[in-house]
Amino acid sequence: MDPAELRTEAIAFSRYLVGSEPSEELIARYCEANRELFAGEEDRGVVEFARRHPWSIPLLDARFALGGTSLLRKKLLVMMAILETTPRFVEQTEQQPLPLPRLALRLVSAGASVAVHVVGGFALSRILAWRHVD
Repeated sequence: MDPAELRTEAIAFSRYLVGSEPSEELIARYCEANRELFAGEEDRGVVEFARRHPWSIPLLDARFALGGTSLLRKKLLVMMAILETTPRFVEQTEQQPLPLPRLALRLVSAGASVAVHVVGGFALSRILAWRHVD
């Protein structure tokens, strides 16, 4: 895979997962992990679409989280593993205790957000399948 495309992917996935860009060292780790883990993978259409259209990452992530295997989900998990083992991103990836009312409010908010992303993700994945992207 083209190093420039992997670099773009690492940046887009990091922005989605923790809200900021990774360092060059983390980008290099991501690129190396991809060369080692995904050299023979064929399911590149959805990942290429997500790389070109970062707005689609939350939708496609939510859709593929509900079932099936997806190269996109595998790559997001690799990026998350890299980010969560980096001191710079501890606050964004570490679990935080919350009082019960705040936790309940966060669960309701997250549930609504997930529902919207799942519906949008299913619609988008059907469009991509119709266009033979995945």
